[in-house]
Order: sequence, then structure tokens, then C-alpha cells
Amino acid sequence: MQELIQQFLDYLSVERGLAPNTIQAYTRDLKEFAAFLKEHGVVGVDKVTHKDVTEFMWSRKNKGIAANSISRGLVAIRIFFRFLLREQKIKQDPTSVLDSPKLWKCIPDVLGVAEVEKLITEPDTRDPLGIRDRAMLELLYATGARVSELINLNINDLNMDVGFVKCFGKGNKERIVPLGRKAQAALKVYIEKSRPGLIGKHLSNNGLFLSRLGKKMTRQML
Repeated sequence: MQELIQQFLDYLSVERGLAPNTIQAYTRDLKEFAAFLKEHGVVGVDKVTHKDVTEFMWSRKNKGIAANSISRGLVAIRIFFRFLLREQKIKQDPTSVLDSPKLWKCIPDVLGVAEVEKLITEPDTRDPLGIRDRAMLELLYATGARVSELINLNINDLNMDVGFVKCFGKGNKERIVPLGRKAQAALKVYIEKSRPGLIGKHLSNNGLFLSRLGKKMTRQML
């Protein structure tokens, strides 16, 4: 498993260009997870179940580890298994049925599930701007990203192959967030059908979400 972890970390560092601090944090999280699996007799990444991942999360919580660190660890594990699935090292992702990492931060929901789903389906997806708005709402809901993080995203911050987005928060602090299937689907439609029409002559604009004039979104536009 250590060899696969190293391959994954090399991928994040070399191909995705993640910050050294992020790589170091993920290294600690994944090595701790590997040690936990070994201690509990789980040998081989193809033997890991969603229960193993959940038990590891609870063991960290019981040790008094900060909620943000627990959430980050789950992000690392989820992206690791998505990478393994893409590389055909495993046949099934054991983390696909787990709750979103943001739920481990114990942040109460302001809106109920039905209310959120109604909000997300409001935009008219027959219109390019509606397609964009739908993708933005799906991304906000799936990742718990801040509006400031959302509007500052660039197209190359997305990794649709493995399924994660690289966000930059306060102090330009980097964090990696897995994308749910609905968010990935909405983003794919936006990138393929809506964004090319919005970008127009502004081909050098790397912003992910664009205005009707082809410029990067601002808070005032939301």
C-alpha cells in the first residue's frame, strides 16, 4: 500500500502541482490510515471497505483530533481511492457511499435537503447562463466552498478525471475538495456547452465561471 500511496502523492505533486504543505498533510493522513488498516488486519487496497474508512475517522475523532484535520484526512482518502479506481488498481471505490467530508466539521445545515434541491434546480438549463448557474450551485453544495473561493476558481483547478477541485481560501491557503457525481455532471455540461459560448474572444481568460461578457465572475454578479 505504501508504494501506491507514493504513486498517488507523486501524481498530486508532479501532474497536479499541489503545494508542498498539502502534500505533506496528505502524506501524514494516508500513512496513518495505512497503519490503522495494518493494525486491524486489512491487507491490500482492494480489501478496504467503507466501514474501515468510517472506523478510522471515528478513531481520529476519539483521539481528540480537530474536526478540520479529520475532514482533510477523509478528503485525502477519497481522492486516493478515486485515483486507484482510475488507475484500475481497484474495482470499486469504498468511499463512494460515504458522507461529504464537510459533514465531519459539524457545521449545521441552514437549509433542508428538499430546500437545497429546489434551489439548485431553479436555473433554466436551456440557457447558457442557467447552465452556468446550475453548475455553480451544484459545486457550492457538493463542496461547501465559499463564494470567494468559487469565483476565483480557474479552469485548471478542476480535475475531472479523478474528480476534485483545488480551492484557495483565506491567506491563499490551498485545499482539495472531492466532487460529487451531480457536481461533476453539471460542470461537464457547463464546460462543454456553455463556457465556450461565454468566453467568446476572451480566449486567454482561465476563469472557470464567466459572465455573459466572457469575464471572470465577481461577488456583485451573484
